[in-house]
Amino acid sequence: MIEDDEVILVADDDDDDRHVIATALTEAGYKVMQAIDAGSARKVVHEYRVAVAFIDHFMTPHSGLEFANFMSLDKIKLPMFLVTHEDDSGLLVESSRLGFLGLLKKPVSPERAVKAVERALKIREKHPHQE
Repeated sequence: MIEDDEVILVADDDDDDRHVIATALTEAGYKVMQAIDAGSARKVVHEYRVAVAFIDHFMTPHSGLEFANFMSLDKIKLPMFLVTHEDDSGLLVESSRLGFLGLLKKPVSPERAVKAVERALKIREKHPHQE
């Protein structure tokens, strides 16, 4: 379950991809904050209580993997999904090592975005002290 003051972060430099995910989550009843790059995504994380984040792999000037490194440096544990056109196993291993819950292949369907949030929230309920 998501708390009243929590938001879902959708960070992607592609307006269409970001909009599809954000719209699906908003229509499902979630509050959504959008970011167009890793720097603005990092700012959202510091200014809001982010429950789950969808982070694009290839943003500029910092990638989604670099964003995960920023979260580690900032000592922030955040349930994240890496959104990407890639599907190689090396990326899956690297993203998992950096704390991503999984990869979502573009284009992300609205249903898949909502299911990803539900999955992340269930994991959080089972392990509340890992936030």
